[in-house]
Amino acid sequence: MKIVTGQVMAEVDRISIQDRGIPSLSLMESAGRATARHFHRCCGDPSARVLILCGKGNNGGDGLVAARNLLGFGYRPRVLLTHSPEELSEDSRINFERYRCLPLSRWSVWDPEQGDEVFEGNPVVLDSLLGTGAKGEPRSPYGDLIERANDCASWCFGVDIASGINSDTGEVAGEAVGCRSTLTFGLPMVGHFRWDGIDYTGTLSVADIGFPKDVTDRVEAEAELITQEWARENLPRYTRSVHKGDRGRVLIVAGSAAMLGAAVLCSRAAIRTGAGLTTLAIPKSLNASVKGILPEVMTLPLPENDNGEFSEEALKKILSFADSMDSIGVGPGLGRSEGVRSLVRGLVAKTDLPMVVDADGLFALSDEEGRKILKERTAETVLTPHPGEFLRLCGENLGMEDLKKESWERCRALSKELEVSILLKGPATAIGSPDGRILINRSGHPAMSQGGMGDILTGMVATFLGEGLIPQEAAGLAAYVHGRAAEWAYCETGSRTVSASEVADSLSKVFRELG
Repeated sequence: MKIVTGQVMAEVDRISIQDRGIPSLSLMESAGRATARHFHRCCGDPSARVLILCGKGNNGGDGLVAARNLLGFGYRPRVLLTHSPEELSEDSRINFERYRCLPLSRWSVWDPEQGDEVFEGNPVVLDSLLGTGAKGEPRSPYGDLIERANDCASWCFGVDIASGINSDTGEVAGEAVGCRSTLTFGLPMVGHFRWDGIDYTGTLSVADIGFPKDVTDRVEAEAELITQEWARENLPRYTRSVHKGDRGRVLIVAGSAAMLGAAVLCSRAAIRTGAGLTTLAIPKSLNASVKGILPEVMTLPLPENDNGEFSEEALKKILSFADSMDSIGVGPGLGRSEGVRSLVRGLVAKTDLPMVVDADGLFALSDEEGRKILKERTAETVLTPHPGEFLRLCGENLGMEDLKKESWERCRALSKELEVSILLKGPATAIGSPDGRILINRSGHPAMSQGGMGDILTGMVATFLGEGLIPQEAAGLAAYVHGRAAEWAYCETGSRTVSASEVADSLSKVFRELG
């Protein structure tokens, strides 16, 4: 699914109305009905106290249509207009009259002297104040109402985009409504995913309200959203005659005396993702421990230094063994010794297998020589940095705030420069490829902000590479399934956090869901 700017979405709206002859009132009606249906699914309680904040533009008109339809679901919403009915846009004014004439309608115009009377009882707020065209800090009365909604609402539901978010960039200048859930129309927008917009959007759903498909197909996309349908289409399928060799032979190079868990998690993820054969290259002193924890995993015990990390002598044995493998995952828990640095650089330079590099593997490549080795590598490569690791890989004087604003552009540029696919972790993970295409994954949950999650992801990417997926698809599918597994784990535990092991254990539920 395409991700576009608010400006592009406004053009889709214009073409649909002016060039294709679709009445604007019909689109508003469809948007408002979809809003009411989705709000009802989210809320599920017609007795709830519902306050609908309606601006004077067409976004407010969507809210007025939703108010009328919510009456049909048994709700008694109260509409609060930011301006007098005479000041509303033409379509909004028509829908206000349709709502006003209903026997159970309740409405008023915002009066600052009322104080917080309309917000008493901590209502559920349906935010229909500002739409895709709003830019900059919201002026009065919008800013005042946004602040009150955040302070007084039990929770908020966004119509199209949370008021206060720049739909083109995700920037929040001043206040924005913090929504638990947002419903947008036609195509999702950049502002739903970029910092800081993603924090105000909540769960995002997209409704089809009748924009012509050939119009949305032709518009320029900033990125592509990974959906459940996308994941289902890209998941490798097998016949009944499949054997373990068909499902990929995966080599994991991970672990050290101080970080055995990283190697275990990475290997377990490869098994749970479906690798036919998983071999863990491990410092030899850890071999017995791994055998006791992971009986399904074969091991390759290798020379180590005094700190229980791989020594440089391990490289030759790995290179010899790798000839029988289909993919390699490198990095989790390796440590940062010179021996590890030489090992990682040698693997990247001297193997021609698809490879994913994470964690300490990335650290070993985060200088000019490391970047040169990556550029010269001809085999398929995926890097999976978090923002801090990404900044080191860039080798530029770039700050975290700069990366927040330009994450997609920077991911695209570095993927092209190094000729690798890059999975830049974040609340909306960006996956870049050398051809300039960007995939965005939004699955996941705040509860997964725990150590070990990257180790799970590395094992998953390595498995999909071993099954023959091209790098960007392997990384995108792994990101989606990984995040969705965290959602499953959270639903089952109900805890504030989920562990990496719980995510690995939930992978099977996602694969069953994908069919």
